[in-house]
Amino acid sequence: MGVREFVGKFIPAFKPKPVLSRQEALNAIPIRNPLLEWERTADGDLLLKVPVEQRSLFIRWAIAAFRLPPVRHIQLDEVGAAVWELCDGEHTVESIVQQMCKRTRMSRREVEASVSMFLKMLADRRLVAFKRGGKKAR
Repeated sequence: MGVREFVGKFIPAFKPKPVLSRQEALNAIPIRNPLLEWERTADGDLLLKVPVEQRSLFIRWAIAAFRLPPVRHIQLDEVGAAVWELCDGEHTVESIVQQMCKRTRMSRREVEASVSMFLKMLADRRLVAFKRGGKKAR
């Protein structure tokens, strides 16, 4: 047992992140954050409305002082919007990759890498989360 694992038992912030195999990652099911709102724009893009976290007093003061909006907007292009809509809690990453392979003219390896990186970016920003999924693909 390493130092990180030992300290992680007592301090959750130091707990090592679990390492997933490729198959486990493909079987994961992405779920959108229920606090987010989104809408389609006229040109087919998707506009995500992300509430700004107002935990600290400084952020609340800055929002009030500078009249900042309480939400951030993230615009997704047509491909990003298609992936976002498939993050409905029913489709696995594997099924999303399969559907994006049908929509684009890219190889499976390219689509898998792109979708994986996009979903990781969404997860890092807390826009999606993952639950462990089954073996079925849609």
